[in-house]
Amino acid sequence: MSYLSKKITSTHSYSLVRGVHQEFTARYRHFGYTQKAKKMGARNLNSSELKAELRKRLSSRRIKRPAKSKGDMHIFLASKMGNWETILPVSLKSFGRVTVYDWTQKGFDHLSPNWLTCRQQMYDDMLGEFKKANQIQPVDAVVGYLSGNTCSPATLREMANEGATIFNFCLDDKLQFPGKKYGGRYRSPAGIAEAVDLNLTSAPDSTIKYVCHGGLAYFWPEAACPEIHKPYNLPYKYDVSFIGARYGWRPRFIEKLHKKGINVVCFGNGWDNGPLTKEGMIKLYSESRINLGFSGIGHSRRLMCLKGRDFEVPMSGGLYLTQSNPELSLVFKSGEEILTYEGHEDCAKTIKNILSNPKKAELIRNAGRERCLKDHTYQARWEDIFKLAGLLKP
Repeated sequence: MSYLSKKITSTHSYSLVRGVHQEFTARYRHFGYTQKAKKMGARNLNSSELKAELRKRLSSRRIKRPAKSKGDMHIFLASKMGNWETILPVSLKSFGRVTVYDWTQKGFDHLSPNWLTCRQQMYDDMLGEFKKANQIQPVDAVVGYLSGNTCSPATLREMANEGATIFNFCLDDKLQFPGKKYGGRYRSPAGIAEAVDLNLTSAPDSTIKYVCHGGLAYFWPEAACPEIHKPYNLPYKYDVSFIGARYGWRPRFIEKLHKKGINVVCFGNGWDNGPLTKEGMIKLYSESRINLGFSGIGHSRRLMCLKGRDFEVPMSGGLYLTQSNPELSLVFKSGEEILTYEGHEDCAKTIKNILSNPKKAELIRNAGRERCLKDHTYQARWEDIFKLAGLLKP
């Protein structure tokens, strides 16, 4: 056995062990939350119940904001702007003024080892910037990609006392939730859930977690931004491409496809081609006949979640083939708008079938993009929750 083969086998074994551990942890925590909810007499609310509870909560505020027309709102966006987050201000601009608070641009590093000693300084700075923005034009909504590590309940309550409705979203709460406490507070969004008016999660089975922490929660899947995620009129360069880091069981899966005669060109940290720029990534969707995806979380194949690329690839006009995840049926018609696979054998078979049937491939590409433009834009996601809270006129 060659050194490379030994290394792949060793890495695969390690990944299997890590994956089993992650699956057990996620199941154990989810079971714990369901049991806790029963003891509390708590449950997930349907849409009409959630709307009533949210409006009841907002009606008790000292300062109330009237519903406004689209374009007249003022949104305070609190998030770092390091990577995908840059689409957030773009997707919110149609609703009115957007004030962005990016703590990393202010010199704060929430990952630093001495964060506990200086985090209050960042919270005070965030609140100060909010108050400045509120004086220029009353803030209707605070939209945050925040956690108990990057914000405090007290900070959010002060913003709410000024009349703002607080929304916070999380796209990764299946595994590291609630996580460990740091300075007496959970580092995950569990640490601020009670102070948030509406917690937004991309995992439908995670809503009960926020309820157990005293918050209202709403299933709010990721989306894409058509101003950014758009098709390019480019010739095909690759039959199959994959964008993502090289870790876990991905290398072994790709290797198995290669043995089946499927040439998958990979980009990202750890692969020979390295990572792409944002524009290069979006162009690749148009340059590939098939864009491969994985739904697994961490090292697990069975623990899955919706991914940003589930929406970005079809929005960009790419044909998307990803791991079969039951949650995908909530947002797409598999076989018509995207394609899914069960394992490497099924994946290879589907790839060969599509490559030999370009007309079918084109129909799926077009249907996937039409579905995204209709239902899966970030503008539609924001409009949904702003109307739910009564901030936006019907």
